[in-house]
Amino acid sequence: MTPAEARAKVLEFARRPLAAVAAVEDEDGRGARLVEPGSGKELHLLWEELSQAEEKSSPLRPAPYLLLAFQDGRQVALADVGFAFAPSIDNTGPLPDLPAVLCFRDFRHLAQGVEAFLEEEGREREALSAILVCIALLDGARAAGLEIAREERRLEALLKKLEQRGVRP
Repeated sequence: MTPAEARAKVLEFARRPLAAVAAVEDEDGRGARLVEPGSGKELHLLWEELSQAEEKSSPLRPAPYLLLAFQDGRQVALADVGFAFAPSIDNTGPLPDLPAVLCFRDFRHLAQGVEAFLEEEGREREALSAILVCIALLDGARAAGLEIAREERRLEALLKKLEQRGVRP
């Protein structure tokens, strides 16, 4: 795929009505800043970095998504939920029922679930399981090139709460 073809596909997809990711092209035309307004997340790319920009669909989602494959092996999708990416199990090991693709909305739901689990007695193991999925999610986001400092701080606070309570049998 040429940089011009990648540019055309990304800009067209991001300009569609109700697109969850906007594209702001660089002044020099060599790349763009992709912005997820719902979370404030950004991803800067150069058109020459893309090896593929392919529109796809999934039976799990009502809207199509644009899969961006980078020459360095990274992949991120522009979807109706914003940025979507594969989790990474490098720091967690295999996790049962881990979805193949996650997004920052998933992180917010998981973090809220952890907080709810920690308000109840005997739910520490469930909280720990959700925290492990959060770690895999954030590792995947980082690997895709997305900034995760805010989410890491929230996760650290949840881990601290869990450590203070301990995991009960």
